[in-house]
Amino acid sequence: MPKVKYIASATEIPADQKYVLVKYGEEDGQITVARQQSNTVSELSFLTAVHTAKGIAKQEGISEIFACK
Repeated sequence: MPKVKYIASATEIPADQKYVLVKYGEEDGQITVARQQSNTVSELSFLTAVHTAKGIAKQEGISEIFACK
């Protein structure tokens, strides 16, 4: 099962690694979660995106998922 690493910035991702990136608020080819007025809704949306990323990574044979808040 792919592992999730929570990071502060996408610059923390090693250059030579295949990965799935889950990120709040930007759209650059990663799974993006829009911030909501409710922190609970935002957090649940983010956790759902991380879960989806795990499925994608497993299907594609990717061992790393980076989640950037």
